[in-house]
Amino acid sequence: MRPLLVTVLGFYQILRGVMYFLVGLSVFGFSGLAAKLAVFAAEGNAMRLFLSGFGYLAGLIIVVVAIFHFAAGYGLLQMQNWGRLLTLLFSAVGLVLLLPFLAGFPLPTVFAAIDAATIFYLSVPSIKRAFHDQDKPVRMAA
Repeated sequence: MRPLLVTVLGFYQILRGVMYFLVGLSVFGFSGLAAKLAVFAAEGNAMRLFLSGFGYLAGLIIVVVAIFHFAAGYGLLQMQNWGRLLTLLFSAVGLVLLLPFLAGFPLPTVFAAIDAATIFYLSVPSIKRAFHDQDKPVRMAA
């Protein structure tokens, strides 16, 4: 049986994936707009090509991160240990990236607290054991 907080964290990872996916699509859309606006500001195509290429690359990276968040959420919901490890990795990276913004800003502090609580909860021995027990097949009594 899956613990309730693991279910909540699984859906939270999927929600983060949806948000990253939407941001990635927005970056794709706005990179084309920025490239067209750069044509008016500068002579030549170098700036347009740079903005267009950089925007598409950034959008692609964000969409790939979104796919990994979807995978982490799916792994948590399926009680797979790789999903737990991927979630721990994303929470640790997110916590490190949020550290500079913790001084006085409430929203990054909330997300950092969620990441810290996620790391703590998924590192508890009983939760680790629950994920490892799911990997072993259940033996039937004869």
